[in-house]
Amino acid sequence: YQRRVREAVVSTQSTGDLYEKQSIKRSIDTDEIASLKYKNSKLQEEISGVNDSLLKEKKKSKSYLAKLADTDADLSTNRANETLLRNKLADVELTKDSKSQEVASLRKDKNLLLDQVIDLQSKLDLKNSEVSSLLVEIDYLKSKVSELASEARLNKSLETRRWEDIENMAEKIHRSPSPRPRSPYKYAA
Repeated sequence: YQRRVREAVVSTQSTGDLYEKQSIKRSIDTDEIASLKYKNSKLQEEISGVNDSLLKEKKKSKSYLAKLADTDADLSTNRANETLLRNKLADVELTKDSKSQEVASLRKDKNLLLDQVIDLQSKLDLKNSEVSSLLVEIDYLKSKVSELASEARLNKSLETRRWEDIENMAEKIHRSPSPRPRSPYKYAA
């Protein structure tokens, strides 16, 4: 019986030790599981961030590819325009000589016109001088006419006054009873 009790005690102790070991192991497993879950959630977040970055980079690359396609199209257009401009330049160079002759002719015409303008300007200056001289003379003649008009008014006024004096004298003579002068012919006989 003791042996069984001992075996039971040993068994109980073994079971307790085993239970304790399993309990410690469960505690460690629980901590590891929690740690692994935390690490897993962090990794999921990183994966999500990397996926977002990947999507953004894909969009950027699509945009860059579209821009590159546009740039290629622009480059092709520019090359076509360059060819067109080279052709036009060749045409311009062909007509350059005739235009140069035309320009030389126009320069000669310009010089002739400048000479004519200078000549006409000197004639205009001379006419302006004559006009200024005539304006001075007109002003002088106007003042002379004004003086003569004043003098004529004064003379007319004096003449009118003289006539009035003569009329007054004639009236006085006619009113006053004065002896009649004798005629010198009556006594000559």
